[in-house]
Amino acid sequence: MKNYFVIGSRTSKSLSPAIFNYWFKKYNISAKYSFLEVDKKNFDQVLLKSINKKNIAGFNVTVPFKKDILKHLNTTNIHAKKIGAVNCVKIDKKNRGTNTDWAGYLKSIKGLKINKTKKILILGCGGAAQAIFYGFLSRGYKNVYVFNRSKKTININGFKTFTKKYSSIDRYLKKADLIINTTPTNPLNKHQTKNVGEQAVVSDIVYIPKQTNFLKNFKKNRKIYGISMLIEQAVLSFRFWFGFSPIVDDVLIKKLNLKIK
Repeated sequence: MKNYFVIGSRTSKSLSPAIFNYWFKKYNISAKYSFLEVDKKNFDQVLLKSINKKNIAGFNVTVPFKKDILKHLNTTNIHAKKIGAVNCVKIDKKNRGTNTDWAGYLKSIKGLKINKTKKILILGCGGAAQAIFYGFLSRGYKNVYVFNRSKKTININGFKTFTKKYSSIDRYLKKADLIINTTPTNPLNKHQTKNVGEQAVVSDIVYIPKQTNFLKNFKKNRKIYGISMLIEQAVLSFRFWFGFSPIVDDVLIKKLNLKIK
């Protein structure tokens, strides 16, 4: 039996095991998916001990280690290289890394059909935020802005820009068409929240609880829940490991919805 896992700082609450173990059973794959919860001090030690086991075939990486994992990989695909972060690894003769966050997020909003001139705001600048920024950039979107508490440089595929301060966000909020929160909290204060127009779609990549503290503020706005991105990036991870895309059926959706209320 092959083993897979997700490694990160709060993975005991992750729904990835529920998703992948459901697919393993559905497709009669002799494999098991679990989690490893680590901190900055023991990440390298625990990871190396785990991936040296013969039955480990792959794993996912979540916050805050999507950049730390790079030094443990032999190869990364073109998207991971451009983003500078990896969330999915396949182990065969080499440790191969990819990034499924960017495409997973774009797939989670495919029903919106957002015009490429529309204004998109990304809150936070972690690994997932930069992957999402890369996704929009690679698809030709012109007005994508990243906000962060501290000034950070974003350098993706030769395109260099800087994050904007939350203190300057007011003039962007009123005309925003999509606002994506990639932080574990609500980074907007009450005044800023009130400046969000009803036309804006609000999105949060955190999936537990479904109605995050950020999303609760927007009763009249259309919402994209974090579970959508989790599922879509998991589909792409599964395909990276096994060569085909699993079906996201009603049974799986029902199973997950019971866990995120």
